Amino acid sequence: MTPMLNEPLSGALHELLAARRELALALVAAGNRGESNHLTRPWTGTTTPQALPEGLRLTAHSVIADHDAVALRATARTEGAAWSLIAELRFDAAGRIEQCHHLLVPDSTAAAPPAR
Repeated sequence: MTPMLNEPLSGALHELLAARRELALALVAAGNRGESNHLTRPWTGTTTPQALPEGLRLTAHSVIADHDAVALRATARTEGAAWSLIAELRFDAAGRIEQCHHLLVPDSTAAAPPAR
């Protein structure tokens, strides 16, 4: 039998996926405030943290949550450069980010992506 959206288990799953989606959007907002996080690692590095580029702005276009993963499609812009950012975030049972994978593609009219 297929669960319906009005069944308790389906409602709980919907709330869990919505919470993970909101966490991904909170990372976008934090990046826009200049805070380093999983989504800004292409600019800050993973071994030697650096400051975010001046004026880095992330714009989320789509966020899809499924089971323990969230896929985020966004645009990242700095002065004179733009990238398409695809990130997959995997969460543990407590809702903490367990893994984050990025795909950063420079805009065809922008400068090269940041060095890692």
